[in-house]
Amino acid sequence: MSFTSRLVTGAFFALAPLSYGNAQTAGKTLAMDFRTTVLVQGTPDSAVMLGHAVGTAGKMRLDIRGSASQVSPLGGDSVITMIVTDSGKTITFIDNKRSQYLRVRPAEMVAQAQQMGGVKMEFSGTNAKVDSLGAGPTILGHPTTHYRVATGMTMTVNAMGQQQVVKFASTTDGYFATDLTGTLNPFSSLSGTDVANMFGSANAEFAQKLKAVQAKLPKGTQLRASSSATIVTQGLTRVTTSSAEVTALNWVTTDPKVFEIPSNYTQAQLPGLAGAGTGAVPPK
Repeated sequence: MSFTSRLVTGAFFALAPLSYGNAQTAGKTLAMDFRTTVLVQGTPDSAVMLGHAVGTAGKMRLDIRGSASQVSPLGGDSVITMIVTDSGKTITFIDNKRSQYLRVRPAEMVAQAQQMGGVKMEFSGTNAKVDSLGAGPTILGHPTTHYRVATGMTMTVNAMGQQQVVKFASTTDGYFATDLTGTLNPFSSLSGTDVANMFGSANAEFAQKLKAVQAKLPKGTQLRASSSATIVTQGLTRVTTSSAEVTALNWVTTDPKVFEIPSNYTQAQLPGLAGAGTGAVPPK
């Protein structure tokens, strides 16, 4: 696998579902269960993941069952835990079976790869827009409003004497509850937030356009999302369709320890991607 391919592959896990929360009830945080299905065109099986999310504006935790290798570079285990901090800029993957953790900052990984001189990225055709489509369906008893986000860009990567052109395009439909002031969004990656975190340091134009899109989206809880994403590279086209929906919502009292790395866990390394261990924080 070329270095460029490793970089794109390494970026994949940063696009896993993320959530950010703001507590509405004193002493309580919003928690939810959700189901996500991902299907890559041309493959026989879909990846089905069942998740539980809980968090505040500063921290959130995700526990995901099923197809764990689809969302974690640690892979392997049937249950993967993710702790997201810094508004999604830092992601800590925890493998409880192996007592390991891996903390990454995707945007820094991209920036460091370029600073090393081995990778140069150029962007063109950047696009990001949002449309308000009116009222959506009632989900779990909550009325929703419907928004559609479309994004696209072309990325030309020069690495180790090789050039690769990658074209990205996606369309996402999101349904936001209109009666919940608390915010917990496990589907932010489907509307492009995490793409901005990944390429923001390298593609300021796209990040600025995406920031403007995000400003127009509701601040409430997203209860359903569906997305179609197309990647074209080296003459090959890959279409990935994703759907996600909240299946339960409630307010809970959260033990701060659920956001901490157990003291006996060891730091893992992500193979095949320079700088992957950067940003690791020793467990408390």
